[in-house]
Amino acid sequence: MTEQEKRETAAHHALAMVGGFFGVYALFMRGGTFGSSETSNLIYLVISGLTGSAGEFFTRLGATACYVAGIVFASLGRRFCRRVDFRLCALLVDGGACLLLAWIPEEADPVLALYPMFFATAVQWVAYSQAAGFNCATIFSTNNLRQCTEGLVDYCCTRGEASLKKFRFYGGTLLCFHVGAVYGWKCLHFWGVRSIYLCLPLVAVGLAATLLDGGGRKRSAETAKAKLR
Repeated sequence: MTEQEKRETAAHHALAMVGGFFGVYALFMRGGTFGSSETSNLIYLVISGLTGSAGEFFTRLGATACYVAGIVFASLGRRFCRRVDFRLCALLVDGGACLLLAWIPEEADPVLALYPMFFATAVQWVAYSQAAGFNCATIFSTNNLRQCTEGLVDYCCTRGEASLKKFRFYGGTLLCFHVGAVYGWKCLHFWGVRSIYLCLPLVAVGLAATLLDGGGRKRSAETAKAKLR
């Protein structure tokens, strides 16, 4: 793995910890609602439409709209904000979501209460969608578990370096995600809804790793230009 890939991986893994914290916070503080993914929300949306539960239907529809809005915002941001590393914008959104979530009462509708998280995690997913040549989400784990397992199986069969690199990358993402989840779970027991404030140090770690990676990218680009002269 090159130095640039190591920096990208460090930034990616740091954000996986944020994703793990968000996940455990949503599940344990907001009635088992997972605010980092739309799979269950879309199922509930369809079922509420079939059963005629208008209130739940529009609440779920709003959550989907927040998620889609986050993807649109991030997609346009990456396309048009070329002077700034858009990952920094995603970190700002994550921080803002933490501040908003802390002030939403525990008794609020769990889906409505997670609107900021639906938006923020969608932005994070787009901003931190790949590193070191791998496509990898930092906000949920299903595909990461599959890729990690495939990498291990392939390495056991072939002893190929590429398979080992894949296993290590996705395994590291899974590890960091669950480190963030464990940290978040511990925080919940002491601070409840406002424990989301304690996700901000993880966001700060992600910021430091991203800034380091951004500086490395700039130096790599300058070196490449110098070689072409």
